[in-house]
Amino acid sequence: MLSQKFPPDLSSIFDEELANQLANTQGALGRLSQLSPLLPNPDLLMRPILAKEAESSSQLEGTQASLEDAYKIDLVEQTPEKRNEAQEIRNYEQAMLNGLKLLKQYPLNNFLIRSIHKTLMSHVRGKDKYPGQFRPDNVYIGQKGTNIDAARYVPPDATHIPQLMDDFERYLSQKGNTNILIMCGVLHYRFEAIHPFKDGNGRVGRLLISLFLIDRGLLSSPILYPSGFFERHKQRYMSALSKVDKNENWRSWLLYFLKGIENQSSVSLKIGLKIHNLFKRARKLIEKERASMNLIRVLEYTFKQPYISAPRLRAINIPQASGYRYLNILAKKGLLKEIGTWHKQKVYANEKLLSILRKI
Repeated sequence: MLSQKFPPDLSSIFDEELANQLANTQGALGRLSQLSPLLPNPDLLMRPILAKEAESSSQLEGTQASLEDAYKIDLVEQTPEKRNEAQEIRNYEQAMLNGLKLLKQYPLNNFLIRSIHKTLMSHVRGKDKYPGQFRPDNVYIGQKGTNIDAARYVPPDATHIPQLMDDFERYLSQKGNTNILIMCGVLHYRFEAIHPFKDGNGRVGRLLISLFLIDRGLLSSPILYPSGFFERHKQRYMSALSKVDKNENWRSWLLYFLKGIENQSSVSLKIGLKIHNLFKRARKLIEKERASMNLIRVLEYTFKQPYISAPRLRAINIPQASGYRYLNILAKKGLLKEIGTWHKQKVYANEKLLSILRKI
């Protein structure tokens, strides 16, 4: 049952263990946040990590498709089911990118939350479950096929959602009263407990982690990969959330949440440095080639879209004929690998980048 006391009084839970964990998390996140400003093109780091976050967050909700399936849309043959699941991962990426654009125009509020939900649910499973709207129906969470009596959790009645989300938005906008990371943990739990949408609540809740930290200045871009920790420790994730539901055990949840952010800040930093070093080495190999500036642009694009064909390069205003030539040069330099053809077009892969992402 959702606790009616919000925001919660956390004064009694702070002890040495929680204080130390908070300090460790702040330190790890601070080191990660210093990475992006040092890079000549931070987008090269952001997009692969965001894609990996999209994969893990979607797989937490039962999506079977992988990051590579998402990159391969319209480049390889896929079953309708595989393509639909792969599109869910692409939608997660796009929802984050749209959220970042909206943050430049609006505060982080319910309008923005509904907007990213609409993007997330467009043209995939759940497209008929009120994308961008708070649910008008009551729901329950449990094993597929069970009834409400066997539910693991019963979210609040739909009639209470507008008021609960108004309260959520009010706390979301508070500044100066509570440590930002503690607020982030409280907000993540509260959002999942309210369960304001018919579908997609888990993914929106995890999107909000990075968006909130960016909004409050603890991150400059979504280079944090929190869902990887939640996916690896899914039972602990569910258990820690459940302990707040059942007996308001905020200490257990916040310790778990902070440990996850600390762990994933360190993981994201290591990934980021590997990706940065990979790009530097690749760029050095082509800097003296003719039309090197366009070659570098194509190389950069393969860090955003690791599966690529010449027609795809029109997205960065590279004509198709030139695209063939540039991709061939990169392949001869060992920077791309030809993996097959699709509709008579050669398809290449940035295998070295993909290898980094596979090992995470």
